[in-house]
Amino acid sequence: MTIKTRNRLIVLFILSFPFVVLFGFLISQVASPLTPIPPLTNPNGYDDFVKAGQMVSTNSWNYKKMSEAQLRQVVESNSNALQLARTGLQQPSRVPYSSFSEEDMSNQLDELHDLKQMAWAFAAEGKLAEMENRPNGAAKSYLDAIHFGNESARGGPLIDALVGIAIEAIETMQLTNLVDRLDAKSCRETAATLETLDLQRQTWDEVMQQENDWSRRNFPGVKYEYVRLMEHKSLRAVQAATERKFKQQQMRTRQLIIDLAARAYELDKGKPPASLADLVPDYLKAIPQDPFTGTNMVYSPR
Repeated sequence: MTIKTRNRLIVLFILSFPFVVLFGFLISQVASPLTPIPPLTNPNGYDDFVKAGQMVSTNSWNYKKMSEAQLRQVVESNSNALQLARTGLQQPSRVPYSSFSEEDMSNQLDELHDLKQMAWAFAAEGKLAEMENRPNGAAKSYLDAIHFGNESARGGPLIDALVGIAIEAIETMQLTNLVDRLDAKSCRETAATLETLDLQRQTWDEVMQQENDWSRRNFPGVKYEYVRLMEHKSLRAVQAATERKFKQQQMRTRQLIIDLAARAYELDKGKPPASLADLVPDYLKAIPQDPFTGTNMVYSPR
């Protein structure tokens, strides 16, 4: 082999090496096993959620501007839907796997719309209870709706997580505005329920695993890796924005837990807590963590 030929081979190897590495990476990713699709529970609470949403007979998205009489009509007309959704909350729930076919995607979007309708019905029920001077009843409605938002997204890809976040955001805002109207016992019980719901929520890593598994099943083989490489920048932007929304909502929920526990403490003791440590363990199981930093949240009086 001449020196000239050897140099050409060296240059060719250097130029082709990145492509060899990329090809090997694609093959390893395609060959890696998919996480098995967990079997759906029977009964599946998600089925009740969707059916309940389809039963919602009055669009209650404008519940904040409704009169007491209008809210009462909305709640009465949707009483069966509310009852069925609450039945679903007593059962394990998981979003059924759907393919990327036009029919399946259309069905999924319809279901997400129905879930939002159901969330507004919960919010209308809570608003009516507020107007009737039943703050404890209102808190129960908002808590059930937060639970509903978490469970209706369980097991689904990013789009389901986004709708679940939106539902939780609506209800936590309503519950936040109610804190000062609750007595000590209700504040303590509501904080405890929210703590439990927060512990039981899906983690961001679980949501991303579900999104990746869903994508790999809908874009099998090298096609998935090709799409991921070509759309890397836009996909990363969407995922980063969704993760930010996910953690922002976690932060709002955990701040609400603190506000409720601090309110209960102040009503019991006649003074606000000096720090979050004063609330553990009688009012909080543990000090909530900042989802962005992983450190203890800091108490600041409302």
